[in-house]
Amino acid sequence: MSIVGQERVRGQYRNEYIAALAATSSLVASVACAGWSSPALPVLRGSNSPIPVTPDEGSWIVSLLSIGSLFGPIICGLFVDRYGRRPVLLFSAIPLVAGWLFIAFAESVGMLYTARLLHGIGYGLAYSVTPIYLGEISSDAIRGSTGVLVTVMAKLAFLFEYSVGPYVGFRALAWISMALPVGFCVLFFWMPETPYFLLARGNKQAAADSLRWLRRSTSIDEELRRMEKLVLDSKQKSNPLKQLLLTSTNQRSLVIILLLSLGMQLTGINAILGYSQTIFSRLALPLTAAELSIVLALVQLGSVMLPTFLVDRAGRRPLLLASTAGSFLGLAMCAVYFTLDETTTDVLSSESGAAHGWIPFGGVLLFIISFAIGLATVPFAILGEVFPKHIKAAANAVFAVITSAVVFSVVKLFQVISDGAGTYVSFWIFTGCTAVTGILIFLVIPETKGQSFERIQEMMIMRRAPTIAVLLLLLLIPTSSEVEIDCNTLRMGQYMCPDPTIRQIDPKTQQLRGCTQENKARVWCIAVDGIVCSETKNTSFTREMECKWTNGYHFDTALLLSVFLGMFGADRFYLGYPALGLLKFCTLGFMFLGQLVDVILIATQVVGPADGSAYIIPYYGPVITVVRSDNWTYRLPQDNW
Repeated sequence: MSIVGQERVRGQYRNEYIAALAATSSLVASVACAGWSSPALPVLRGSNSPIPVTPDEGSWIVSLLSIGSLFGPIICGLFVDRYGRRPVLLFSAIPLVAGWLFIAFAESVGMLYTARLLHGIGYGLAYSVTPIYLGEISSDAIRGSTGVLVTVMAKLAFLFEYSVGPYVGFRALAWISMALPVGFCVLFFWMPETPYFLLARGNKQAAADSLRWLRRSTSIDEELRRMEKLVLDSKQKSNPLKQLLLTSTNQRSLVIILLLSLGMQLTGINAILGYSQTIFSRLALPLTAAELSIVLALVQLGSVMLPTFLVDRAGRRPLLLASTAGSFLGLAMCAVYFTLDETTTDVLSSESGAAHGWIPFGGVLLFIISFAIGLATVPFAILGEVFPKHIKAAANAVFAVITSAVVFSVVKLFQVISDGAGTYVSFWIFTGCTAVTGILIFLVIPETKGQSFERIQEMMIMRRAPTIAVLLLLLLIPTSSEVEIDCNTLRMGQYMCPDPTIRQIDPKTQQLRGCTQENKARVWCIAVDGIVCSETKNTSFTREMECKWTNGYHFDTALLLSVFLGMFGADRFYLGYPALGLLKFCTLGFMFLGQLVDVILIATQVVGPADGSAYIIPYYGPVITVVRSDNWTYRLPQDNW
């Protein structure tokens, strides 16, 4: 009998973990959208880009995910208490699949923008509903560890994108990534609805069946009665959002969640992960940027598994304090390195593979490990503890909206500040914000390990969380202090045009893309560091440049026709001179004399296409540029050349 009892105790949480893993697989599917930008952005900005993008467009591609995620909590708030946790979480896969289809068939930057907004909606919805589902199916004994699964699965998604992305095509990555939301639907479709929601809808029998399956026990009557009481209490209370904002206990809990959500994002974690390959490409190390990103993802995944075992043993507060201290040291190492790299010339060696190149990478790894053991995981555990059941949805929505807004600011401004002032400035801002976060955590966050919900509510009443401290943290959201100027007024030496990082030369014509009949083309240029253009709010801008308009006439074709078939007028017919072509045909090229003249005229490019366009000439061909003098030119003596 005791052996049977031990077996039941050992496996009593098995179904809860199965349901939690199935639910958090939604985060693998959604967070993969955030990890996608790291391997995809270098491809989009490379020389063989399927869709050439500017640096500013690249920053929008990364940050639009955060804008889309703002709609996720809104959808959650509207439908999660009406239709249930399970169907709304399943619905989150639809915008994810649609976004991957947009990327797979994308032919323009606008389609990529649309895909990122759709991904953001699915991302925000999954992050809003999953903690509610986990909180309502988990026993008190495993509440912390199932909450940590949120972050573990998210880091698994980063590892997937970092490992697969650099080694498959741009569109192939979209098709492969689309398998993640499809797989989530297949897994989660068989999981039960939460007992709390079923009781709230008056379906006590379905709630009992759900709880019986989750607990793997038939002795559920007492727990079911407690749930019924909580549901009844919540129905007797006022609007959840009103309760969240007006009740003093909930206000103090909200201050704690605001502090943790702001502190998480102001460390710059999303900017560093979103631009990891771009950042690592600046390090002269034996490993490639893609390989360094894979190492980063592996370390990150291993690190977030530690709190799964520590959060219910070491406690929330010690993990948060240790996390901020380690994150501060890692970011400070990166900030010092990039400061020396960008502002000095004789401190760091310029040789490839120099030992100091490992310093910033080691700093990033220290930051990732430290962030993972506390700041990345503990806030989700605390979020499920400090709010009553009936306002958890509203609290999750507020948490997600604030997080999304701060993520957008951090990710977007990281590119702007790095382009305008230097990467080291961004890292110093992240370092300062992390230091302030650590101080506020020490002053504000209570220890909730092993405490009942009633005791936690008493602690919220006794402990006065300094709201002004959170307002101080809000002031630390990075903003740009650069002075904007019209970059079309820049002088020679202050810009490079066209921007060599963008493929703006048509390989078929060897001319600028978009060249008009006026022999002008508007191209992307880049200003020197420290200049922010009013046109784009970063270092990129557009300018008209001279080019040669082509209309499909190839120089080599015209010359070959003139040499071999010129006596029949084939060259003149090809170039659009039908009258001269017919005349040459009737006179056998003026008895071959006219043919000889046309060979010379076409070879020297004196005669071109009749429509006034220029010849299409390969880059190795004989391009002739006519230079004329006028009243604005003069000749210098040879001594002054």
